[in-house]
Amino acid sequence: MGILTFISMLIIGSAFSAGFLLLFKRKIVPGILLLVLSVACYICYAFIANKYFV
Repeated sequence: MGILTFISMLIIGSAFSAGFLLLFKRKIVPGILLLVLSVACYICYAFIANKYFV
């Protein structure tokens, strides 16, 4: 599960960072979409990890 956690947190963190970067560059819609995508990915990751690894 360690490599799954590493890869998923890398992807989620990258989407979150890119979303904030786009918000600061005044690209509101893509920034909000990436922030929402990162939150949705984190919820999916938590569900999958809880379902299969606990």
